[in-house]
Amino acid sequence: MSLLALAAPIALPLALAVALTAPQARALIWRMMPFAPLPALALALLADLPAGAQADWLVLGLHLGLDEVSRLFVIFTALLWSAAGASARHWLRADARATSFGVMFLMAQAGNLGLLLAQDVAGFYAGFALMSFASYGLVLHSRDMAAQGAARLYISFVVLGELALFAGLALAAVQAGSLLLGDLRAAVLSDMAVALLILGFGVKLGIMPRHFWLPPAHGAAPVPASAVLSGAMIKAGLFGMMAILPLGAVAYGDHGTVLMAAGMVTIFAALLIGVQQGNPKAVLGFSSVSQMGILALGLGAGLMAPAAWAAILPVLVYLAAHHALAKGALFLGTGAFAAQTGRAGRLGLALALLVPAMVLAGMPASSGGLGKETLKAALVAGSPIWLPWLVVALTLSGVATTLLMARYIALLWLAPPKAPAQITPEALLLPFLALAGAALALPRIWPVLAQDLAAPIGQAAPGSIWPLAAGVALASAVALYAHALRIGPALFLAHLTAPFRAFGARADSLLAAKRRAGRRLGHALPKALGETATRWRLGQTAIAGLIALVLLVEMAASLPLSGMAPDTPEPPAFPLIDTPQSSILSPDF
Repeated sequence: MSLLALAAPIALPLALAVALTAPQARALIWRMMPFAPLPALALALLADLPAGAQADWLVLGLHLGLDEVSRLFVIFTALLWSAAGASARHWLRADARATSFGVMFLMAQAGNLGLLLAQDVAGFYAGFALMSFASYGLVLHSRDMAAQGAARLYISFVVLGELALFAGLALAAVQAGSLLLGDLRAAVLSDMAVALLILGFGVKLGIMPRHFWLPPAHGAAPVPASAVLSGAMIKAGLFGMMAILPLGAVAYGDHGTVLMAAGMVTIFAALLIGVQQGNPKAVLGFSSVSQMGILALGLGAGLMAPAAWAAILPVLVYLAAHHALAKGALFLGTGAFAAQTGRAGRLGLALALLVPAMVLAGMPASSGGLGKETLKAALVAGSPIWLPWLVVALTLSGVATTLLMARYIALLWLAPPKAPAQITPEALLLPFLALAGAALALPRIWPVLAQDLAAPIGQAAPGSIWPLAAGVALASAVALYAHALRIGPALFLAHLTAPFRAFGARADSLLAAKRRAGRRLGHALPKALGETATRWRLGQTAIAGLIALVLLVEMAASLPLSGMAPDTPEPPAFPLIDTPQSSILSPDF
């Protein structure tokens, strides 16, 4: 494949960033913003694998290419950058700092896509550094106190992470005797090199205790920037470990143990801190930290048991795509919700946001549920000592994510983020709906995109509903408890029993009304009957009816019995004679 085809995904965003500084071209460049990642998307969908090209005329040379893993990362990364660009076009329409945002946005995009296409150390580090330092401008964009504090924290962690990453890459290149990433993966690296690489990539991945920059940065950055910070750029740490560390070839038991332990702590500690946040975007940031803890479990298991890496690798790529689409949809949906002015529009968007929220929490048969079940199956090939703990952590992570999503939805109503004054709400719906639909349809389209890497996902169980249900039940209980503390226990009990008391009062009222109606009827009926009898002269009618009834009875009595024959003669009538008893007994008779 030609170098131009592989370099175009990096060159186009950089060229647009330069052109955006010209006032005459700004309107056109902003219209082109959603289309800047399309060369990368077309390359990933149409190129024959493996693809590669090189430019030896550069100082250290440049090697670009695509393999099965990087191709999938480019697909979901380009989709997310395209949706975020479409949202940024409208979100920053009337912003006085729109030009600086656009330049940093495009430069970060070029660095993100460049590190995915790089196949040598120099190109990878250049793309990683460009993405990291350009994102500083996205976090600082509003220039308020919160943004300045978040930007200082972010750049501090970036500098420390870049130093560790540079030292780790340099040490690994010396030990491998090559600058190609493929050679680094095949080499036996020292423990120090692996530790430095994990430390450098772990800062970008947001694993505790290197997560402090992530939630404040998400909360301070504009909505389109938060979407790519959480959905795309955070995955650079995962991709870097997968592209450089000798996973599946050499066992690093200590490093794997530390990474798995940090992952389990990250999953649940992010929940405890995230539910205390008052900004919905910060809650989503802690949710990203928790989700990265799940990926850390898989990476740690791969470092500890190289034989399990072949089964873990496809699952981590799938989980990365799942998180990128679902979390990108949630961030863009937050902006669309903030732009709505009517209650009906906000209610409809809140219901629509439940779709990516439930997908992220692991709804059965969704990408979240399938990914976690597949990871459980893949971890069986790892350490038998860690396996029970990993399964429990993955199962309970659904409860943790559900609680964070419940907090996020509640804060959307209680403290929605501010939207720019001059914005068309409908313009923000399409990017959100596109990512939400992609997150929902990922299990169906993944076999087409991933091909051989999709086999474990197709064989996975759909997942369990009880972690999601338990999270909803706990969230409801916590909400009731918080409401009771806010208004007081006595008033809460009064509110709680109010429906029953209202029902009892209503029943008593109905019975009393029926008793009153019965008494009124008892008083009114005789009077009504008397008035009717007088009006219709029922007294005379009753006497006439009684006479007619007596006549009818007499006539019926005079008729022959129905069982007697009509020709039967009546017995003779003898006169009654008063004859003395003695004459009757006389023998002369």
